[in-house]
Amino acid sequence: MDLKDFLEYKKIALLCHNIPDADTVGSAFALGQYLTSLGAEVILIYGGWEKISKPSLVMMIDNLNIEIQYTKEFPTDVDALITVDCQYGAGNVQKYELPGELPVFAIDHHRAEIAESERTNIQPQLGACATLVWDLLRRAGFDIDGDYRVLNALYYALYSDTNGLAELRHPLDRDLADLRYDRGLIRKLRNSAITIEELHIVGDMLKNREIRANIGLFASEPCDPNLLGFASDIAQQTAKLDCCVMFSRQNNGGLKLSIRSSAREIMANEIAEFLCRGVGGGGGNLEKAGGFLGGRDIERLGTGETPEEYLGRRTDEYLANYDHIYAGETPVDFASMPLYRKLTRRVGYARSIDIFPDKTKMTIRTLEGDIDIVAAADIYLMIGVLGEVYPIKRETFEKSYNAFDEPFGENLEYVPTVIDRMSGDKHKILPCAKSCVPRGEKLIRAAELERDTKVFTRWDTEKYFCGVKGDFLAANDGVTDDCYVIRRDIFLETYERIYRDC
Repeated sequence: MDLKDFLEYKKIALLCHNIPDADTVGSAFALGQYLTSLGAEVILIYGGWEKISKPSLVMMIDNLNIEIQYTKEFPTDVDALITVDCQYGAGNVQKYELPGELPVFAIDHHRAEIAESERTNIQPQLGACATLVWDLLRRAGFDIDGDYRVLNALYYALYSDTNGLAELRHPLDRDLADLRYDRGLIRKLRNSAITIEELHIVGDMLKNREIRANIGLFASEPCDPNLLGFASDIAQQTAKLDCCVMFSRQNNGGLKLSIRSSAREIMANEIAEFLCRGVGGGGGNLEKAGGFLGGRDIERLGTGETPEEYLGRRTDEYLANYDHIYAGETPVDFASMPLYRKLTRRVGYARSIDIFPDKTKMTIRTLEGDIDIVAAADIYLMIGVLGEVYPIKRETFEKSYNAFDEPFGENLEYVPTVIDRMSGDKHKILPCAKSCVPRGEKLIRAAELERDTKVFTRWDTEKYFCGVKGDFLAANDGVTDDCYVIRRDIFLETYERIYRDC
């Protein structure tokens, strides 16, 4: 489904979910502005059991002059219905009496609760519906930077739904977060986040806790996601807790999670992904993250557990699950591992100083996450066949690869970008990328991980690469002081085993 699909409709209703939040309102408003620019008549509506009352959302609606109606009756003469940040038929959406022939579309970032079709665009990997709408508008050529209200509505929607940008899951989320918003307005909205009643909820959730080793689990009644983040910031200051997980029940029976971590052995985004794997989604950054557990997904497992019981079990499994390897410190017998040859396949590379000047502090944005480096003449960036990016020393590159002048322009799911951390300037990496192929034989020692493993490399002693069972632990042949993790699908596509020394 693309925005051009709506060109044929003259009057369109945009439906927000019950008890609206900034993401559903801001996303619907932005989409409505685009459709209005095409000549359509647009109406924003929502239903449910109560009207909007949250102070920050009321302030957002007033400051951005957003027209939205609370109604239990579906408006007349509507040609199409689009649910935004929700899906028609789900439990958190007003059920209207719709004309039988009315086309119903869905634009959402939650797990699919309805049958997907050409009328749905559901992207659960994104942290907010605002990211999906922003990407659709951008692809349609809409001038987001030129529309003050749309820009700030989308930014605040993302900010609110990702717990103050702490739970950005996808590089597109981070791209939206880079927009130049109205700092004064967002500050005002941010500081009007909770009511006196919600302050009581925070107090109760801090009391309702269970400590498992160095991880604290804190339960809350249903509440705004920002409230979970507010409480988890407080809880994380507790001595002897390396990580805290705040959670609350949602209308659909699942759990919303807000996670904080203060130990380098527990990256918040990584434990979020572990807890939600297969039954939801999670993400964020090293210290702050969030996610959701789907109630129906847990039911389908057939374990008979409640979502709270499932969360407790997964927390125990996380505590017992991982091995830790510190490059150069943890003894690893690489010499006994099988020998592999890298296949001669065209990959890409770029000199870091071709992207930004020497000594620029850069962030490389990839599907796997952000990598921080400093531009230097001896630092190159390798681009793999699936779009993975990693730094490499020039000396190592020149020994290992033959470089060509032809551009490297593979079709990648997400084109890696590089950001100047001081100025915020952003450049795509591919315009600076050239092609190369391995020179001679690039040999590595590698073995499948038998347990999930956290590997701290020489490049960064504060962050680890997390390999799951079946991924490969690898080191260049003859190297004993550094190692790394290669994702299983990438390894099987780019390496072959050799037996010469067996």
